[in-house]
Amino acid sequence: MTLLRQNMTITELEKTLNEEVEANWGRILEDNHEEFETLFPEYEDATYGIYAEKLLGPIWRQVEDSGFYSAAEVKADDFVIAGFLLFRQSLEKEQWGTPANEKRVFWLTIKNSQHKEIGTLLMEMSHSHVRFSIPAPPKFFALQTTNGREIRSQIRSIYDK
Repeated sequence: MTLLRQNMTITELEKTLNEEVEANWGRILEDNHEEFETLFPEYEDATYGIYAEKLLGPIWRQVEDSGFYSAAEVKADDFVIAGFLLFRQSLEKEQWGTPANEKRVFWLTIKNSQHKEIGTLLMEMSHSHVRFSIPAPPKFFALQTTNGREIRSQIRSIYDK
């Protein structure tokens, strides 16, 4: 992984995560495609969570090893994907794509090793509801805000165009 430093800004963390995803997303998809195709008819959207676990889980462990972590409190009934994405902290709107290329956007506020909130990461996951397909790599975006209402407002302003 590109060198992670404890004093990185949210924008530097975004860049590093996107570089790692770009370098690995196609290989993970190709190496596990048969499994995903087999699972999709029964598990539908949950299949994308399995993909995210395979791609993002190892990357996130390195992020945590570098002193960064999600500020969100995990509740007993939370559905957690790849060790850090909370399903309740995501949005998906029909108008953000087509059935063959939907977009789900997760958000997570990040704290550093000094327990200071440094910003929020959005993670966009393109996927299909028609068949198993990931038409584009997952993408991270950095926001400077950590306020929940502002985060959701910024997500809508980005995607409701």
